[in-house]
Amino acid sequence: MTEILGLAFMHNAILAGVLASLACGLIGSLVVVNRQVFMAGGVAHTAYGGVGLAFFLGLPVLPCAVGFTVLAALAMAHASFGRTERADALVGIMWAAGMAFGIILMDLTPGYNVDLMSYLFGSLLAVPTS
Repeated sequence: MTEILGLAFMHNAILAGVLASLACGLIGSLVVVNRQVFMAGGVAHTAYGGVGLAFFLGLPVLPCAVGFTVLAALAMAHASFGRTERADALVGIMWAAGMAFGIILMDLTPGYNVDLMSYLFGSLLAVPTS
């Protein structure tokens, strides 16, 4: 068991896990206090539409996912800004639509089909050294 801790990729995984837990703990507390939990989940899951779009168009995944997510966040903010009622319905629609859009585009992409779960959950063991 202890010999696995001597591997370089495990050092990166442990460091990434500790740093992510600190950042997510701080940000997560602010999200809960401000009652934006559903909004945060909607924005995060809408990013999957950008992943599908990137694979379908043969573009780099990260810029497409970030761009798609920023546009979705702006749309959600525009819908909820200045209104007294909550925009949960729009967030739910965009959450489902973003996921569905990404899955459909990934299915329509010719060639090698990637593992969909790896883009949803990732892997701490794949953290690079640089």
